[in-house]
Amino acid sequence: MRAQQYDDADEQIQKILRERAASLAQAESEEQAVETRGLLLFLVGDETYAVDVEHVREIVNGFTVTRIPCVPSHVLGVINVRGEIVSVVDLAAVLGSASSRTLEQEESSGIIVRFDEVTAMLVVDEIGDIIDVPTASIEPPLSSLDRAHAEMVSGSVYQDGRLIAIVNLGRILQPVGESA
Repeated sequence: MRAQQYDDADEQIQKILRERAASLAQAESEEQAVETRGLLLFLVGDETYAVDVEHVREIVNGFTVTRIPCVPSHVLGVINVRGEIVSVVDLAAVLGSASSRTLEQEESSGIIVRFDEVTAMLVVDEIGDIIDVPTASIEPPLSSLDRAHAEMVSGSVYQDGRLIAIVNLGRILQPVGESA
C-alpha cells in the first residue's frame, strides 16, 4: 500500500515538473518574440532625434568641411574620411530646427550613415546613447508636425518621458532633384 502512495506521489511530482517546464519554455519563447530596434540618439537644438543603428557607419568629431558651390543650402560640403569623399548634411537646416552650433566650433559632431547606396554625414549638436526599443512601441509621426518636417521623420517613440523622433534617412538622403 505504501509503495502505491509513493508511486502516486512521484507521478504527481513528475506531472507538476512537466507543467512548470512547459510554462517556463513558453514564457521564454514569448520573450524572444518581441522585436526591438536599436536607435542612436542625438540632439539637434533642444529636440531629441534618432537613427537606426543599422544605418550608422561611424561617429566623427572635429572635422573640416570643404565647401562646394551650387548645392542646396542644407548640404554644407564634403569631408574626406580615409580617402572616401562624404557629403555633409546640416540636419538642423533639413528639420527646420534652431541649432546653437556652428561648423567652426570644435564640438561639432557628425554621424556617418549609409542608406541604400548613399553615404553622408549628418551634422548634429550632441551624440546621445544607443537604446533598444520594441518595434511595436514606434508610432507614426505626429500629425501636428508641419508637412515638410513630417516627411523628414519616419516615426516617434516615447523613452524616459521624452518624445524621440526617428529620422527618415530615405527622405533626407534622397538625391537632389528626385521626387518622393
